[in-house]
Amino acid sequence: MYQQPSRKTTILMSQLAIVFMSVVTSFFPQYYLIAIILYMVVIFVIMSYTTTRKSRPRPEELKNPIFKELKAAKIAMLDKELSKELMKQMKTSMATFVTLPLVFILFPLYMNYLSPIVDSILSQYIENEVFIRFISFLIMYEFIFGVLSLVRMLVSTRYKPINIMFPQQYIVYPTGIYADNRFFVRFSNDQCFKYDPKRHYIEIVSERNPAFKIRLYSENISRLREKLLDKKILRECRQ
Repeated sequence: MYQQPSRKTTILMSQLAIVFMSVVTSFFPQYYLIAIILYMVVIFVIMSYTTTRKSRPRPEELKNPIFKELKAAKIAMLDKELSKELMKQMKTSMATFVTLPLVFILFPLYMNYLSPIVDSILSQYIENEVFIRFISFLIMYEFIFGVLSLVRMLVSTRYKPINIMFPQQYIVYPTGIYADNRFFVRFSNDQCFKYDPKRHYIEIVSERNPAFKIRLYSENISRLREKLLDKKILRECRQ
């Protein structure tokens, strides 16, 4: 649940999807809809399996707990600032999804105005019509992907991405956090934590993905901080 694909993985999956859809659109157009459904199912299965495998704790990892909090949800509800942060998070997510309808503008734009120009240029160097169609569709998908990526980048400068995850209950082990009796979030060397005693939480952040935060609420949050530092599990972030 807390594991997100890296930027490189996301780009690689997008490029594979572009090549796959270009092949289907060019050579097997009658199976276009089936190919889309099949691709989405395969991606969903792979992502679900990968996430589940990464978040499944090994037996040896569930030994020697250093801290347990079973009422984190109740304490989080007392944090008046949390609702504002979650609202900001929702607005950021909605701003990202707003870019999706652009596909219905970019697709006819390319087909009506850019495709004839591209096909004309390609026909000067390639004789096979099917291969011309494949290259044309490949350019079209890359064009749409590039424009959407640019728009999302511009949106992200206006709405800073943020993703706060806070388990309702958790157990902290030397190697990670067992959250909500379902997910195991492993610690890594690039992580540090921010300590806020007034709001009763410790927030774990990653240098590789600073927008993603794991927030641990507890009435005895100073005790958790002491455990993390004494056992040298995580370092405190520099202010």
